[in-house]
Amino acid sequence: MSDFEYHWHRKEANFGPVIETEVAGGTHFTIESILKFDGKYVALRRPGAIPHHEIPKRVGKPLLYFVHDLPIWGESLQQYVERIVREQTGVGVTGFKVVDLTMETYEDSKQWALTPHLIVELDKLPVPGTYGNEVTEVVTFTKATVPDEFGWWKKQELEQFLSQHDT
Repeated sequence: MSDFEYHWHRKEANFGPVIETEVAGGTHFTIESILKFDGKYVALRRPGAIPHHEIPKRVGKPLLYFVHDLPIWGESLQQYVERIVREQTGVGVTGFKVVDLTMETYEDSKQWALTPHLIVELDKLPVPGTYGNEVTEVVTFTKATVPDEFGWWKKQELEQFLSQHDT
């Protein structure tokens, strides 16, 4: 038990026990891991989107994603990164850095999302296969060649993010 006791009085973030479903007006903590290998960014084409997440409603070929998910209660950031990258790509991690933290409220669910953004260096280039769900293509790119096929990023938004946070 801590010697310090805080009393919430303005709806500050306070997290209770782990639950299985999203709660309207609740909070979730998820991590976006932007992948890199050999100086290039790495995205995964997933027909089923990111495992355990909704598929964005866009017509055309399956979209691109980085690694994204929620940590397991009690994990360190290092444990989370090593676990989730292996689960979603089949490869390991040589290092990572935290480059941003966003806090936003989703209009539809009224969820408050806390999202650290990481740049994660991979130990080798992933290959198509099944890692939580199917990966049909591995796409590498640079800041100058960002694809316009991401499920959760607009091209211009990702270009700006990378130029600001990965210098």
